[in-house]
Amino acid sequence: MTERHEIKAVHKNDLEEMLIGLEMLENVKEGRINCKFCGKTITLENLGCLYPQNNEVVFSCNDIECFMKAIQDSGSA
Repeated sequence: MTERHEIKAVHKNDLEEMLIGLEMLENVKEGRINCKFCGKTITLENLGCLYPQNNEVVFSCNDIECFMKAIQDSGSA
């Protein structure tokens, strides 16, 4: 049997509003957020995913390798 995962998504048009709610929009726009896995600066254009971990918000870029690591990592949160 195939393992199933629930994915929660935010439409591109709602991304900035969600980041405002998390008080993270300015940090992203000012280049203060890095991908947890490769260290690349997160922008609105390359943000792959974000998820809670240890009372923080963790970001991943949209590189497929980082995105796959984020899927595995978020399951252990």
